[in-house]
Amino acid sequence: MSTTVWAAAAVTALVAAYVQGLTVLGYAIVFTPVLVLLVRRPQEVVLASLLLGAVLSAGVPVDGRKAFRPRRGWPLLAGAAVGTPVGVLLLPHLPRTTLTVLIAVTALVLAAVWVVRVPKPARHETPVVAVAGLLGGFLNGTTSMGGPPPALTASMQRWPVTESRAALVTFNLASYVVAVAIAVAAGFADTGFLARSLWLLPPAVAGSCSAAGRCAGSRPARSAGCSSASSGWPDCWRSCPW
Repeated sequence: MSTTVWAAAAVTALVAAYVQGLTVLGYAIVFTPVLVLLVRRPQEVVLASLLLGAVLSAGVPVDGRKAFRPRRGWPLLAGAAVGTPVGVLLLPHLPRTTLTVLIAVTALVLAAVWVVRVPKPARHETPVVAVAGLLGGFLNGTTSMGGPPPALTASMQRWPVTESRAALVTFNLASYVVAVAIAVAAGFADTGFLARSLWLLPPAVAGSCSAAGRCAGSRPARSAGCSSASSGWPDCWRSCPW
């Protein structure tokens, strides 16, 4: 990629991480469609988004482990365990144009879904959550944008905010790691592109830390300090309102 494209990708990563820092979701929905337009290598962009998302999410489940509720979290993970492999194994068989269109349509649909009124809670929560995890895992594997189905389900079921965040971040981290591992093991991941995409991690961390400073008003200085030091990003996670 040219220097201009890398610079645009870095800005996109920063903005996407800032959105995720405020909402827990939204990184891939911002990052993937924009980067596909810049790079025009949709398969590699999806996998790079998954890799960056995994790294950004790595420290969060540790801090949120007390809020994780197995009764709600495990159905999500079970669904992801089925949906993610199916989605990522389908990824290399999708023509470039088809995948680009799929990414664009998925982003638009997921954005539109957020304005729809949340329905009443389902009586039988576990199967509904498992299906949301399956759909989210499949979307992660094919587009990297699988967070909204579980998030909407958590909202529909009126989960407490802390429980919802712990479950959703754990779900995404597990799905991201599984997808990238399968892609690398199956041999269709461009490992060179993935390695180069890690250069986008510092601006992404800066975006997350900026969001942390905005949300956690009592500690903005600590968050801002973290965003300027790549070695300090674990401390930044502890200052984030997750």
